[in-house]
Amino acid sequence: MSFLTKCPDLCSSKKGTALIGPEMKETEVKPSLRISHIVHGRESRGNRVYYLVDPKGQGTLSAVPETVVLRRWRQRRFDGYRFYGTRLSATIWRAVSKALGQNAKQLCSMSLAELTQAIARKRPALRQAFLALPAPEALHTLFAVCGPSRLQAILNKHLSAAHAGLSGVPDLFVYAIHLTTGKPAIARFVEVKKPEEPVSQVQLDEIAFLNGLGLHARVLRLKERASTLK
Repeated sequence: MSFLTKCPDLCSSKKGTALIGPEMKETEVKPSLRISHIVHGRESRGNRVYYLVDPKGQGTLSAVPETVVLRRWRQRRFDGYRFYGTRLSATIWRAVSKALGQNAKQLCSMSLAELTQAIARKRPALRQAFLALPAPEALHTLFAVCGPSRLQAILNKHLSAAHAGLSGVPDLFVYAIHLTTGKPAIARFVEVKKPEEPVSQVQLDEIAFLNGLGLHARVLRLKERASTLK
C-alpha cells in the first residue's frame, strides 16, 4: 500500500473548497500533520516561550513553538519519503517580488540552479530592504506545489495596494519529497499558536484563501501538559 493510499487526506482536496471559514473552528483537524501537538517544559526567555522539542518531554533540547513543530515534522519517517520544511517570513511575497519578479509562470519554470543564482545576486538588495527568502530548495518546492495559477493569485493578493500593511502568511511551509521521483508529495502551510495565543482575522483569512485555492493550510494550536508549566 502506498503512502498516498494509506494517508489520502494528506494530498487530496478539491480546488475551490476552503477548509476554514467563518463557520469552522480554527482547530479543524484537517489537513492532517500526523505529529504531536503536545508540548512539555514551558520556559520563558525574555519575551519568547520555549518548549522541549521531544513530544514526550524527554531530553533537554528546547525551541520556540514554530521550531518545535518544524523539527517534529522533519523527524517523521515513512518508507520512500523524506520530510522537510521551512519557516516563512511575513514578507516572503514581497521578497519574492523584489528578488525574482511577479510573473508566476516564469518563477515556476526556473530550475533550482537558476533560482539559487538569482537569489544570490539579489541577496544584498534583500538585506538592505530587510527582506528574507527561504533556502532555494524550499522556495523551489513552494513554487512547484503552488503552480503558476495559484502562485500568481497569491502574489497578486499580497502585492496589491489593498493588502498593504497586512500579511497573514503562515509560520511554516512543510512538505515531503518522494525519494524516487524527487517531487513533493505532501505540502502544508501551518500557523503555529501557543495555547493562549489568539489567531488574527488576517491569519484566518489567509488560511481560508490558501485552502480555497486547493492548497492545504491550518492552525496548529499547541497543548501544554499542566504538570510541566513554569
